[in-house]
Amino acid sequence: MDSADGDGRELILRTATRLFAALGYDSSSVAQVAEAAGVSQEELSTYFASKRELYLAVMEQARNLLAEVVTPHVDALMTAPAEGHAPVLHGFIDGYIDLCVAHPEMPALWMHRWLSDASDIVDLEAENAQPLTQYIVEGVSTLTEPAGADPLHTTYTMIWCIHGFVLSGVLDGSAHRRGADDQRQLRRFRAHMHQLLGRALGLPLPGA
Repeated sequence: MDSADGDGRELILRTATRLFAALGYDSSSVAQVAEAAGVSQEELSTYFASKRELYLAVMEQARNLLAEVVTPHVDALMTAPAEGHAPVLHGFIDGYIDLCVAHPEMPALWMHRWLSDASDIVDLEAENAQPLTQYIVEGVSTLTEPAGADPLHTTYTMIWCIHGFVLSGVLDGSAHRRGADDQRQLRRFRAHMHQLLGRALGLPLPGA
């Protein structure tokens, strides 16, 4: 594939990622993707034969981005001595928050999925998300076992909270929605996640 072909495919992937993240798979069409990318449907079909194929490529790219960031943190959880658990946990929390803030399309894609978007694509979790999720759970289990916590639900507590804040934010005292673009609220949320998970696992807070 020459560079022009690669650029064309990447443009379509970026555009599809934005549309699927904003509207969901079921509410998006190949025609919309092509129009937003500034290409014809015929040109798009030379890279992706169907909307399903395009969606699977988008979700694979999102999974690879997640794995690139998360895997080093999980590796550290697996190998850190007990006295190193706290800084590794807090590094993991910060890394996951930073990833979702920098790439809000990633949690948005999965939020649509959790709401039964693209429900006809039944094998996506098993082939895309589950292996990485299970690896994260195994890493978190090194922290939860001494504390008697549930590693699966500890993992999903972090995921659900971070995805929810990045996508929806919180209502402040004057009923304005404040999210990750509000640096004060982001700092408060980050500190809250450190406190929530640190206390649940009996680990000290950063700097303690």
